[in-house]
Amino acid sequence: MGTLMRLASLSAPAQRNENHRLVRVVFTNNDLVNSRIMGVEQSIYFASGSSPVHAESPTEEIMYFRRGTGKVLLGNSYVDVRPGSAVAIPTGIEHHVVNSGRDVLEHILISAEIGDRKAEASYSAQPGDCLPEDQSRLLSRLECRRFTVAEDGQSTLSDFAGHESVYSLSSGFAIAHVQLAGTEYEWQYALDASDCMWIPPGVPHYFRNIGDTPLNIVQFQCRS
Repeated sequence: MGTLMRLASLSAPAQRNENHRLVRVVFTNNDLVNSRIMGVEQSIYFASGSSPVHAESPTEEIMYFRRGTGKVLLGNSYVDVRPGSAVAIPTGIEHHVVNSGRDVLEHILISAEIGDRKAEASYSAQPGDCLPEDQSRLLSRLECRRFTVAEDGQSTLSDFAGHESVYSLSSGFAIAHVQLAGTEYEWQYALDASDCMWIPPGVPHYFRNIGDTPLNIVQFQCRS
């Protein structure tokens, strides 16, 4: 089952067992405000688990793999994936995921509406990019980066005007500081690897490492 089909068939975020995999819908477009993001999911594939071959339209996706080894079908060929791999799924491309290892395979997936925005054919690689430059150029709205915050450290205060952000931790424990723009007021949220967090464009925020290991953060961005 593809992301749009799953979201259309659910009345509320839920977890499903499909083809020897567990799919947890973290949030959908209905949970967000003025967002191009259609949904965020966490999928865990047991040994030999897979997703059905399908294509999404008019949306695009990025998968970020946190553990295990597997393969992703993109059109007519397979791409090997391991922890730290990211795969771009352009609109209309047939794809599916197969767990080819002995352990569970896990990924976080983000899906975004394309609208009338064209692919970023001239995209240049940025520090921390998880996708190869040629894959980034196939997408219209989505990007994926990873950065690390040292023990007792914190990330740079950022607001990313023109981009929505979804954050997921691949290791560690964090406090997210989210400021109310134009004021000194802020919210603080405790995060671990089971959480994902959405930040609208233009909202100042940073992350503080409160764990005993480096904090590894995956950032999905969606152009407004």
